[in-house]
Amino acid sequence: MLKQELTTELLNDWIEAETMHIDVIASWESLYDTYVSMRFTDHLSDDERLDEFKWIVQQMNSFLTKMRSKLLTCKDAEAIVELLRKNYTPSGKMELSTRKALVYQKLRQQWIRTKILVMETAIEDETEEEQDGWTE
Repeated sequence: MLKQELTTELLNDWIEAETMHIDVIASWESLYDTYVSMRFTDHLSDDERLDEFKWIVQQMNSFLTKMRSKLLTCKDAEAIVELLRKNYTPSGKMELSTRKALVYQKLRQQWIRTKILVMETAIEDETEEEQDGWTE
């Protein structure tokens, strides 16, 4: 999105791309790396690990679907950043008593943090371009 005006169409395209569902196979390495980074290095069987990963992916896809709906109501990039910040901390009663719930929340927050940084950078670039009088 850099060097482009942040139009509603461009923002909507970005939202659609960034909230696409993930799958277990494509996410396997990042899920495993997250487990290792959180020091969850126990000796799960392949079936147990697969069950946990499936649950996490299911939760992430549910989250991404909800975020897509919410983000598409935003009028501009600043509103997107505000919405993402409001959703950084989970609402409701997500129990963090299980390892898979902790991993899901970590991945969810990483996703939000990354999207905030991308949007803030795009806003900053657009502001600099407007100040310099440079637009396409």
